[in-house]
Amino acid sequence: MRPGELQALLPELWRVLAVVVSVEFDRRRLGARPAVRRARTRGAPTRVRDEAGRARLRRAVAAVDARCPGGPNCLRRVLLEASLDAAAAREPVHLHLSVSGGPGSGHARLASAPEDGRAYDATLAL
Repeated sequence: MRPGELQALLPELWRVLAVVVSVEFDRRRLGARPAVRRARTRGAPTRVRDEAGRARLRRAVAAVDARCPGGPNCLRRVLLEASLDAAAAREPVHLHLSVSGGPGSGHARLASAPEDGRAYDATLAL
């Protein structure tokens, strides 16, 4: 990473770190629908980023998410992005589910994020 890239990423990292505890509490205690609702409430008054800004935010979210206890979590990433970007807060959240259950049997993403290429039995949109 070049120094200019790091300098641009640092403010986003601070923003993510400022909300990660609240987001994680919501994710673990409230369930998906109420957690998404709270993330949207947090994100509604924030700014709408351009494409490059959104990519920086996603990079910061991924860096923090990868270091959270329990490892990376797709729903946590969705909640963080929706909490920090007004456009993300307005997007549908897709919850993809597999009947098999267990770890790795589901996936969460914002509508603007690409699908992960796996087949799921059901998709819910929040």
